[in-house]
Amino acid sequence: MHKPAVIKLHVDERCEYRLRREMPWIFAKHTDFGKVTPQAGDLVAIYGKRNQCIKVGLYDPASPIPVRILGNPCEFNEQYLESRIAEAIAGRAQMGIISDNTNAIRLISGESEGLPGIVVDAYAGSWVLKVYSACWLPYLRDFIEVLSKICTSPDDTLQSACGVLPYRIVLRFGRECLSHFEKAGFSEASLIFGNDETPYAEFLENGARFHAQIFKGQKTGFFLDQRNNRQLIRSLSEGKKVLDICCYSGGFSINAALGGACAVWSLDGDRHALELVQKHYQINSDNPQIAAAEHVLQKSNMFEWLEKAKSRKNKFDLIIADPPSFASSQAQIATAEKAYMRLFAAAADCLNPRGQILCCSCSSHIGSDKFAQIVRKALLHRTLEAVDYTGLPADHVARFAEARYLKAWLITVK
Repeated sequence: MHKPAVIKLHVDERCEYRLRREMPWIFAKHTDFGKVTPQAGDLVAIYGKRNQCIKVGLYDPASPIPVRILGNPCEFNEQYLESRIAEAIAGRAQMGIISDNTNAIRLISGESEGLPGIVVDAYAGSWVLKVYSACWLPYLRDFIEVLSKICTSPDDTLQSACGVLPYRIVLRFGRECLSHFEKAGFSEASLIFGNDETPYAEFLENGARFHAQIFKGQKTGFFLDQRNNRQLIRSLSEGKKVLDICCYSGGFSINAALGGACAVWSLDGDRHALELVQKHYQINSDNPQIAAAEHVLQKSNMFEWLEKAKSRKNKFDLIIADPPSFASSQAQIATAEKAYMRLFAAAADCLNPRGQILCCSCSSHIGSDKFAQIVRKALLHRTLEAVDYTGLPADHVARFAEARYLKAWLITVK
């Protein structure tokens, strides 16, 4: 395994305070290395006010987060990788998420499990390894080797964690670091274990069949983080007319139909997304609830479509508003707040009396309290009942505030 250079970094009291409370990132404004120019993957020894080493991290030259903290205590080597992966898998085995009806799960959750910038999702026997940080440039081949060794020598813990043992692994990269890994000889959406090139992975979630677009889909091919909220929508949908805004591949739409909705409208601006929704209806068509529900696919800008729906008095009983992140940086928070308020208010205008709307945000830059304020402002004087469903499913381990990016409020309007 590559032996990294060790670079010292002294941080101020405010930064030290955050690190001691498990903040796993050091931003650029706190990374003054003096005359030293660190390289990707260098080990950064972080010193506080008493000149003691308090944390160890990896250096990422391609990110506004140049230092990503490793687990503590840390001796960074192959054994570190093996133990962190094993601990993550053992944790999933204890969660009991996998069953005869569900065989897709997040296996590794990056920073929260001592592997910053690394995510592994298992869709039945297809795993996706997604790398979000160039700090792994010198070590990625070692990581792949360790992960592949686990796949070729499975034990009872892995079987309990995943249900279906892996037969392939697909390597993906975040946009921010992709070019750095390509220069190092890696390829986006490449098979690094196994040889099955089927462009999707079929899996089960609470009895529903889905296809994850593992080679090119958003995130790792599906939004596993909304599993609990999809089950919630299923429980609320019986006999209702449902609108799924920003439906992507139709996870909410399918669950609404399975819950007994009389009609499900799926809205997205991307034609390919609507094709995925149609595919999911097809592979679930043997279910009588799916067959009975009217389903309508709508390709349009969500704001324009909602405005027209309001003017035409096209009303719904249940609406899911789960847009892409409106705030990918701190600088976009003010603009994002306005976009969320506009969306939720416009969606509420299309609800029948005592109708319900699930308001979602996936932006880590907008915290739970801030999102609650946004929802209240958007639906001021209209709310009959508000229930906070903020949170991620247990397999999306989140041990610091920014990792708890998913927020959801279920609002019943007057």
